[in-house]
Amino acid sequence: MKRVLFLFILLFGGESVYPQAKVDTLYYDRFGQIPNNPVFIDYYRIVLSSADSTECRTFRDFYSSGELRRDGRIETVDSLDDNRSVFVGEVISYYKNGNVSEKACYLNGRLEGECFRYREDGFLKEHANYSQGKLSGICERFCEDDGSCRVIEYKDGQPLHDYYLLSDANGNWVKYRIADDTPVWESPLVTERFVDYRDGVPREVYSKNGITISLTCSVVKDYGKWHRIDLAIFNNSRESVTFTPETDIIAYSMDDRNVATDLKVWSCDEYLKKVKRGQAWAAVGMSFAVGLSSTSTSTTTGYDSNGGYFTATTSTYNAGEAQRQRENFDRELEDEKNRKQSGYLKRNTIYPSESIYGFVHITRVKGQRVVFVINIEGAEYIYDWRFDKNGAYPIGN
Repeated sequence: MKRVLFLFILLFGGESVYPQAKVDTLYYDRFGQIPNNPVFIDYYRIVLSSADSTECRTFRDFYSSGELRRDGRIETVDSLDDNRSVFVGEVISYYKNGNVSEKACYLNGRLEGECFRYREDGFLKEHANYSQGKLSGICERFCEDDGSCRVIEYKDGQPLHDYYLLSDANGNWVKYRIADDTPVWESPLVTERFVDYRDGVPREVYSKNGITISLTCSVVKDYGKWHRIDLAIFNNSRESVTFTPETDIIAYSMDDRNVATDLKVWSCDEYLKKVKRGQAWAAVGMSFAVGLSSTSTSTTTGYDSNGGYFTATTSTYNAGEAQRQRENFDRELEDEKNRKQSGYLKRNTIYPSESIYGFVHITRVKGQRVVFVINIEGAEYIYDWRFDKNGAYPIGN
């Protein structure tokens, strides 16, 4: 008992222990109940009671091995069941290594206001708010492994919504359903779209659901008349997504009377077939041109055996030169096709932290505006561009 009193006086440094003050020592098991046997003692409590019974008492709990477990003020002490004790004001709990495990405030024995909970290594694992002992307001739970944070809003101890927000270390937010932890894919508002520039080229950008999509549009002639869109999709979510351009892009053109015309989004295979047909016709024209350029003509003049004057024209075909020009042309066509094939967006599964880049061709018709709708897991990202024969421009820019 002398050792307990010594620890009490030492650890309550700054507290004045008056002769009339009463010191109580209580013992509890790991369930907060009075132990039936000393071997089951998990912690003990030292309570300082002043002569003024109206004042709250100061207490300190210690692990059975002697380390500080919790301290603060207490209004009512239940010696049989600590779960019925009434704490008041700030109460701080500790791990055996001395690090804080919890900082909480109590009002009439119930949690009130902010509460901070920590891991044994000192990392904050939860920041919650309470009202009358129930979760109320924002509750943040942190994961040390990946730096993510789960946010749930409560009212009267119950989640206010059927989802929670999960953010990563870079501040990307994604909604998940509380019931089954499946993602909630939301379509962004048009006002969430912004324009940035790369080498003077404008790009419309969305960041929503942990997905960032950057789109730029241009008017081109490339084996046809097209709206060419260059897309970059970054997956910063925790889920893999599959993107198929010809089915996940919707496009329509608007004329000066706001009449909409649906536009075809060409798949890579469809576009390459068009390229192949165009190259075939180009090859026919090239063969004719090569034939002409590989034929040399010479003219000979003189007198015949009868003393008459004559002129003779001789045409010579250089087969080797013709073959070389055809081979060079065919090689250029093949290189062109390969470049188009490698840059054209195709069906891709984009895993977390991955991204894809590429272009897609969309049929161009007369009009003033063109709208592209990118669909990712049911969420629609809408892009709106003006265009004329000289180029395309983001709406409002």
